[in-house]
Amino acid sequence: MGRSIKITKKRVKQLLLISIVVFIGIFLWNTDFQSVWKELSGIGFRFLYLLGITYLAYLIGTWSWHVCLGKERSKISVFRLFSLRQVGETVGLYNPTSIIGGDMLKAELLKPYGISKSVAINSVASSRVTAVLSQILLFLGACVWLISNPAGMQAIQRFGWVFYLIFVVLLVAKIGLFIWLSKSGKKHTSSLKKPRNFLEKIYYNILNLLNDIRSFYQENTRTFWFSYALATLHWIVGSLEFYFILLFLGFDVLPMHGLLLDMSVIVFKSLGAFVPGQLGVEELGNKLMLAAIGITGASVWITVSILRRARQLSWIVIGFILYLFIKKEINHVATATS
Repeated sequence: MGRSIKITKKRVKQLLLISIVVFIGIFLWNTDFQSVWKELSGIGFRFLYLLGITYLAYLIGTWSWHVCLGKERSKISVFRLFSLRQVGETVGLYNPTSIIGGDMLKAELLKPYGISKSVAINSVASSRVTAVLSQILLFLGACVWLISNPAGMQAIQRFGWVFYLIFVVLLVAKIGLFIWLSKSGKKHTSSLKKPRNFLEKIYYNILNLLNDIRSFYQENTRTFWFSYALATLHWIVGSLEFYFILLFLGFDVLPMHGLLLDMSVIVFKSLGAFVPGQLGVEELGNKLMLAAIGITGASVWITVSILRRARQLSWIVIGFILYLFIKKEINHVATATS
């Protein structure tokens, strides 16, 4: 029985790896490398600025996750956790299960470092919650800024009631989540301590995870808000990529334009999260949001999309390199502890 389960898990991992490789292959197949090289040649060494910005953003995002590990964060450094995060994010981006698969891999990669399974899963989930909540806050703030500008009101008219619907839904969701997190409640999983089937097991695990996130918020309020602040900074720094790309292309823009574009495109990508790599979804988001701030040239949004894809390609390569080092280190840790 145990041997068959072990074989099944091994096959699942193999299928997961194959699916990731296949979808990254599809992503590469749909990438026009001649166009990428042409745009990169035009940007020149300034492309390194974009990589530097995203590296800093990812590092701050890693720090936001690191604090959620609580007392067990002493077992792993922020820079080592950065490597684990990048591997997980790459898997989440190019995997049919999206961020679920990526986040589960992050928790799995923490085990060899002596971090308990419950702490690993809760830290990943809690950091994801702070990331989503801070992202919604920045998106709402960017929308308010857009409304306060005459040019912004013209852009909003293009979206009509859809803009206000999204705004209200996200505002209600954010308020509702904080009310739920603050509200003390009894665990409702007692009746499912012994799940009778696979669906009940999933239901039980989800309820347990939600209860643990709420407990983390209520028992570690300062840590939660610290993670929240870091997640907010992570998004702000990351949005500078859009800002600098437009500056390099000769547009007179503000950092707030970059924040608006980045947060809005992320909403588009979230809606198309089931599409590996968000092929086409991100490009559509770039086109619509650039038009919203008055940049309508076809060549511009194509150039922006190519440069952002080039950055993704760079981090795919870095992710694979980091995975090789992580795998080697995990094997070394496992050998030392056995």
